[in-house]
Amino acid sequence: MTKSLIPVSLFMTKKIHTIQSSESIQSAAKFFYEKDISSLMVLDGDKLVGIITEKDLVTSALVFDHEKNISIKDIMTPSPICITPDTSLLEVAHLMTEKKFHKFPVLENNKIVGLISATDLVVIFSMTKEEDLVKVLGPQLGLE
Repeated sequence: MTKSLIPVSLFMTKKIHTIQSSESIQSAAKFFYEKDISSLMVLDGDKLVGIITEKDLVTSALVFDHEKNISIKDIMTPSPICITPDTSLLEVAHLMTEKKFHKFPVLENNKIVGLISATDLVVIFSMTKEEDLVKVLGPQLGLE
């Protein structure tokens, strides 16, 4: 089995942090600080509408000069490219290169079930041998 067949569901981060699009950028900054995270999935109700990163906050602080009533929807990346749990690691790597995004929400039935990042891929692809990766994942993939 090659990396082109291994689904992101085996490596995605399943603990997803979300914030409502109407929240202030100060709320997002506090969340980033308290949870020691670098991105939040932005929801409108229970629908994914965007993604916000620490970089977005820094940029907004410079552009909006610390205005108090700027909401997340004003600075988020709207309509993020999403993938499914069965998307292969190789497909995700190609998407990251092509689209210049470092994180992709993983959706199943229009619900966020995970997140895969460029950092995740670096760790996965740095494993010395593909055979080692298959050995580790063999039982989960039904390979004996």
